[in-house]
Amino acid sequence: MSQERRQYQRIPLEASLSFQELSFHKGGVPSSSSYKDVSGGGLLLDSAQAFPLGTLLKLELRVPGWGRYQNHFGPVQDAEVRPLVALGKVVRVEQMDSGSYELGIKFQNVYPDDLEALKKFLEANVPPPSL
Repeated sequence: MSQERRQYQRIPLEASLSFQELSFHKGGVPSSSSYKDVSGGGLLLDSAQAFPLGTLLKLELRVPGWGRYQNHFGPVQDAEVRPLVALGKVVRVEQMDSGSYELGIKFQNVYPDDLEALKKFLEANVPPPSL
């Protein structure tokens, strides 16, 4: 029986994001993709290229529906369009049959208010247990 090592429950959620490798040299080009699931600790994203384990990525996630959980002034619609910005570390790389890659990303740094809003959003959207 496998033992779950994750601290947070993953929620299936397909949405878009942009990401870019953090490096000291110029030339890092942002990529757009989608992620397949997200938790308070990280996410699983599709990538056209592999990144070495430990690579740091700047992430800008679109999280549909998280606006109402944010601490903000003004209409919820304004918060809804703002991406969640995070620093993530590549902790898993798997090549798919299509030639693309799945990257397991662990959040390293997220604005505390945004992380709290994400956790509240995820708690409210936990899928029912499958039978």
